[in-house]
Amino acid sequence: MRTKAERQALRRDLVAGGHTVAEIARVFEARGRVRCRLAARWATGMTLQEVADAWNRLEATGRAPMTPQRVSDYERWPEGGRRPTAHALRMLSRICGIGVDRLIDSADLAACDDRQMLEMVELGASSGVAALPGVRADPGEFEEFVGPEIARYGAALVYPTFRLTDEVRTAVAGLNEQLLYEKEQSPFTRMHRIDVPVAAAVNDMRALVYAVDLFQVHLRVSWTLQTDTDAVRDPARSIISFGLSSNDCTHMYLETADSPLFAIVPDGLGSEFLRLADGSEYRSTAGEQFGIVVRARPFPDMPDRVWFLVSGLGPLGTPGAAWYLAMNWCELHRRAGAADFAAVVKVRRYSEKSAQLQHLYVAGRPRRAS
Repeated sequence: MRTKAERQALRRDLVAGGHTVAEIARVFEARGRVRCRLAARWATGMTLQEVADAWNRLEATGRAPMTPQRVSDYERWPEGGRRPTAHALRMLSRICGIGVDRLIDSADLAACDDRQMLEMVELGASSGVAALPGVRADPGEFEEFVGPEIARYGAALVYPTFRLTDEVRTAVAGLNEQLLYEKEQSPFTRMHRIDVPVAAAVNDMRALVYAVDLFQVHLRVSWTLQTDTDAVRDPARSIISFGLSSNDCTHMYLETADSPLFAIVPDGLGSEFLRLADGSEYRSTAGEQFGIVVRARPFPDMPDRVWFLVSGLGPLGTPGAAWYLAMNWCELHRRAGAADFAAVVKVRRYSEKSAQLQHLYVAGRPRRAS
């Protein structure tokens, strides 16, 4: 691998084969005879400038900006350059989507004093992959996944809002609306005046934050926030919406699409469950909840317009689905290509970040693909 073109060709072949950044980096280490941090960057396809730019977008702390030269220094150490700090290794781990342990090798440990060596060993042992979504993809791959309209012009991140029911409004008639809500366990005794004309669910907000990571932090795709009421009133753009039956965008999709990828079915007990177009059904329980990520093109005459519906059954379903989308969109793209799909994820009750793919239904492929 004497040339950049050779490296890029090899990386494309390995990415097409479904290999991870860590696996590709190992190949570069062996074939290129290069240090682990340089191999990790090669495995992402990023330049020194792109790594520095990604770092500076993440590091909004007022520190001195990262430069391509300093990134190079970290890659070369201890054969010149400078020793990467624990913070630097964590940042490189996030940017490259690779575990910290894969950014430390025997040459690093040999050049450290006892304290530094223990710090590196402990850091590598305690740190898994803290991947930044999107960093492994070429721009064309990302555009194919999200659609040309999002990649070029951005998307609306749509969250549902709620107001008090008529019954509640009648019951609290005459009460100052600033006193309808209170702070949870505030240690301060002063009056809190809280203006909440409408309310939003915290689980939908957590899901939205994951989407901001996916569509803004690394690839600079623009986004705006929008309520579901406004999105339905003027649906002339690509959207990423959060919430199942609570979000009017879900109902807009179900009524707009000729062949919806899923349906929301009442369970007769005051709740609901999901039924995909292939007949598979998913019901949340006390021990596990389900989320769903849908990518659809609702208008056949507008193939560039894509709607993502990110939602779930239970409070962890929606943020779990959003987290899975942010961390694993490359895998979804590899398996679904440019086709519309519905991906169901299972979320354990202890963490939304436990989401794992349960079932993938790809439009035009009736075969079950779990």
